[in-house]
Amino acid sequence: MFWGKNKKKEEEERVKKQLDNPYISARAEYGDRYGAAANEAARWRQISFLMLMLCALFGFLMIWMASQNKVVPYVVQVDKQGYTVAIRPAEESSNADNRVIIAALGRFITNFKTAVLDPYAQRYLIDQVYNYIGSGSQAESVVNNFYRENNPFAEGRDYTRSVEIHSILPIGGGNNSWQILWLENMVRNGEIQGSTEWRAIMSIKISPVRELSAVIKNPVGIYVTELNMAQDIIQDDQNN
Repeated sequence: MFWGKNKKKEEEERVKKQLDNPYISARAEYGDRYGAAANEAARWRQISFLMLMLCALFGFLMIWMASQNKVVPYVVQVDKQGYTVAIRPAEESSNADNRVIIAALGRFITNFKTAVLDPYAQRYLIDQVYNYIGSGSQAESVVNNFYRENNPFAEGRDYTRSVEIHSILPIGGGNNSWQILWLENMVRNGEIQGSTEWRAIMSIKISPVRELSAVIKNPVGIYVTELNMAQDIIQDDQNN
């Protein structure tokens, strides 16, 4: 007990001597005044660095978002008088409404099998065909092989080929597989030289497009992924 009191007293005397020492007092005052300022400056530097990093991150995100050119195609329906009755994004269209698919597949077959003498017009038809083909799909291989075996730009060709679509029907109870029947007329010097019936089975996929260039080429994003076609021999036998 006595030792504890002496220890406490010695500590109080030591502190008193330090407070009476002008050098120690000056150092303590300096530390209280400039040390706090230094700590405050360090804290603000940390905050400024954090804000700079956040600004850089937000700037990068803004540039990235601006570079993403997103275009959502819309379907507009009109009545008989030409008044708009419904407007909605194309990707929200019901898959049960197959009229858009039928129109796309009809254009695909027509452009694919039509042959004209004007090379520029033929090139346009070919470009339209590839706009509706899934990249790297079986249908792309079929189309490539057809153009390779039936060069539409062959020299000396003196005939044209026209296409008449007879029917486009879904098969398998869905809208992913379709059967198309059409008639091809071979025309030379303005006269039909012969006609053949054709049949094709197609598989498609619908991938909504957002890029402006893709919207212009294929607004709804209907792509043919599988294509199997042949001359309709059964129909020819019936005609004969």
